[in-house]
This record gives sequence, C-alpha cells and structure tokens, in this order.
Amino acid sequence: MIATPTFPDISALVVDESLYIRRIVRDMLMRVGIKRVLEAPDGAEALGVLAESKPDISIIDWDLAILSGEEFIRLARTPSTSPCPTIPILLMLAQPRRNVVDRAISLGVNEIIAKPFSPKTLWSRLDEVINRPRPYSQVKSLLRPTPRQSAMAKAVA
Repeated sequence: MIATPTFPDISALVVDESLYIRRIVRDMLMRVGIKRVLEAPDGAEALGVLAESKPDISIIDWDLAILSGEEFIRLARTPSTSPCPTIPILLMLAQPRRNVVDRAISLGVNEIIAKPFSPKTLWSRLDEVINRPRPYSQVKSLLRPTPRQSAMAKAVA
C-alpha cells in the first residue's frame, strides 16, 4: 500500500459553489496535513481571500457565480491585479470538455482535475505543483506555468 503523502505548512483556498464539495476537498486536504484550508463559494469572494490571506495553493471550480472560475484565473494570473500571480491553481471541472481544458491551460492553470475525483488523484496533483513546480513565463498580460516537457523531449535533451 502506498503511504499517504504529507504537505505540512501549506495553506489552501478551496472555491466551489457547493458547500458539500468544499467540505469533501477540505477533508482530503486535511488528511495530508494541510490544516489551513480557506473556503469561498464564488470567484469574487475567492479574490478577496486571495488578497487578504495569500494562500499557498488554490483549488477552484470553473463554474462559479458572481465571478467565474475563468475570470478568477485571469485576474489571479495578471501581475497588475493579483497579490500572488504565481499561486498554483488546480482547476476542478465537472465536464472536462476539450475547449474548456484548452482555455484553462491558456489562462495559466497548473493542473486540472475532473469531478468526481479520489483523494489519491488530488494528492498526486498537489505533489506535482508542490514538489515539482514549473517556472512561470509571461504570455501577454498573464503569468503561466511553462509547459511540461514530454518524455521524448527529455530523452533527447
């Protein structure tokens, strides 16, 4: 059996309209040692929490009221409007359609998780952004994580 990873001293922001989903994600995070979990039901409140608390990671749904996940990501990744434009963003999608995934990647999300997901899936995405962070580059007005190298490109390098 694989040991449960631990991510101590990390704070997370969970943004989803559903209190139920926020509680499930909070529980998954707490099981790997993340004790400081902030929550927001919409993108507007999430921006306020981002500015006030500057969490280490954000886990956000695409379909939000008031300020959509797309709008939140755009504002969070714009250095002139964001208190922390390089915060790792994990995006939750109920319907991971190709055009939405492509749009999210172009805005600068670090990882995408399709709902429903297991704790193991969430933990593996956390491991990616925390233990193997990618550098950011500015594309137009947005900071985006640089694309991962494919296994073929790594073999050639």
